[in-house]
Amino acid sequence: MNFTNSPYEPFMKQPSHYRGPVGPELAPKGTRCHGCPYWKGIECMTCYRELLKKPGDKK
Repeated sequence: MNFTNSPYEPFMKQPSHYRGPVGPELAPKGTRCHGCPYWKGIECMTCYRELLKKPGDKK
């Protein structure tokens, strides 16, 4: 059943096949960024994990 005479209406009734953006892969093993939750595909200029540590943390 069509509601308009638009030639695009059958296209608009089809389900969307959009999957969303693909996230970056994990950081390579052996790098200082391996396992970092802030990894965005490139190495940071300054390590956020190091900046967020408390002064007394040894880890």
